[in-house]
Amino acid sequence: MSTRSICSAALVAALLGGLWSPAALARGGRFQGAIHAVVDGDTLQVRDRGGRLREVRLAFIDAPEHDQLWGREAHEHLRRLALGAPATIEWREHDQYGRYVGVVWVSSPDMPCVGRADCPRNLDLGHAQIAAGLAWWYRAYAARQDPQAQGQYAFSESEARQRRIGLWHDAAPIPPWIWRHAERR
Repeated sequence: MSTRSICSAALVAALLGGLWSPAALARGGRFQGAIHAVVDGDTLQVRDRGGRLREVRLAFIDAPEHDQLWGREAHEHLRRLALGAPATIEWREHDQYGRYVGVVWVSSPDMPCVGRADCPRNLDLGHAQIAAGLAWWYRAYAARQDPQAQGQYAFSESEARQRRIGLWHDAAPIPPWIWRHAERR
């Protein structure tokens, strides 16, 4: 099978089993680039193929803030997975800060072709943060998510909780949306 066929198959698999339906993509878009910087546990800067720097908020997750317990670990984990990696961003909207909100796909670090342009982008960074116990599935936005992806995110969060991985090691971790509200007071 040619490299082009493998990449095409990976893209089809991402669309069919991925987080966004074709109808949802029609309201947003897709672009490719390289991860230029990791801002925190759920935000990246991506330099697109045209050289433009775009800030991207990972859809469907909320990671601890920098000053919050587990915030530094969430940031570091995302940095290890993403920094410098070629990426495909499937976005749907912009948030109130002007960031693209979307699913960011990179090649899994254990892929033998990692680092090559033709390597399939098979790792959803938001899902990876949840599976590592370093982010919450942001259920408030679940209705915008593909049902299969909802199941994957829910299962991975449940597994991380049961195994007490990352922030779930704490008896009662504080979700970032509650922590931010308390910090504003």
